[in-house]
Amino acid sequence: MIEKAKTLLLSLTPIALMYIIQIAAALGGQILIIWANQFMAMAHVYQSPVLQYAVDQYVYIVSAASYGLFFLVGYFWYRRIVAGRRAAYLERGYKPALDSGAIIGIFFIALFIQFAVSSLLNILAVVAPHLMGQYMEVMEGLGMAKPSVISMLYVVVMAPLAEELLMRGLCLKILERSFPFWAANFLQALFFGIYHMNLIQGCYAFVMGLILGRLVKKYGTLKASILCHFIINFSGQVISVINFSVFGIFIGTLVCAGILVLLYIWERRKNEDFLYR
Repeated sequence: MIEKAKTLLLSLTPIALMYIIQIAAALGGQILIIWANQFMAMAHVYQSPVLQYAVDQYVYIVSAASYGLFFLVGYFWYRRIVAGRRAAYLERGYKPALDSGAIIGIFFIALFIQFAVSSLLNILAVVAPHLMGQYMEVMEGLGMAKPSVISMLYVVVMAPLAEELLMRGLCLKILERSFPFWAANFLQALFFGIYHMNLIQGCYAFVMGLILGRLVKKYGTLKASILCHFIINFSGQVISVINFSVFGIFIGTLVCAGILVLLYIWERRKNEDFLYR
C-alpha cells in the first residue's frame, strides 16, 4: 500500500514539471516583451508589427514554447524509464507494431472520437446552454474559432507531442510500476481530464485518455497515441473552420462507427486465420 502511494505521488512529478515550465515560460515571455518595449522606446520606434503580433499571440507562443521545452526535457526522462522495459521486450521477440492497418484503424478511431464529442456538444448546447457557453469561451481562447499559424502549431503539433509524452508516456509508465494496467490507465486518464481545468473538456478528455492509453498498450509505442491525438486535434480545427452542420457531424459519427466495426471484424478474422494455420 505504501509502495502504491509512493508511485502515485511520483506519477504527479511530470505534471508538476510541466506547470513549472509553463510558469517559467510565461514569466520569461513577459520579461522579453518589457525589454522589447524599452529597446523600441530608446530607438524611438513606437510601432512594430512583429511585437504587436507577439503580444496578440502571446498565449499561444508561450504555450507552444513551454510544451516544446517540456518535450525536450521529458523525452530523455521517458527514454530512461522505458530503456529496461524495451530491452526486455526485444529479448522476448516483441516489437512495437504500427503498420498500415494500425494507422488506418487509429485514423478512424480519432475521427470517431472527434465526431462523437462534437455530437455530444451539440446536444449539450440544447440541454445546458450555460455550460456550453463557458466551454466555448475556453475553446475560443485556444484559437478554435479563428485559428492562426501559432495556435495551429500549439493545438495540432505541440499539444499531441507534449501531452502524450506527459500522460501516456511518463505518468502511465510510472504508474505501471505498482498498478495493473487498467488502474494505471484509469489514473493517467483522470489526470488528463483534471489537467484541462474545464468540466466539459475534462470529461471527454478523461474518456479520450482511456482510449489513448489503450492504444499505447496495444501497439507498444507512444507513436500510436501521438498520431491519434494529432488527428483528433487537427480534425477539430477543420470542423470548426468548415462549420459542419449538426446533421453532418451526426452522419460522420455513424460512418466512423460503422468503419470501426468492420475493421474490428476484419482484425478478429485475421487473428483467427493466424491461429488455425
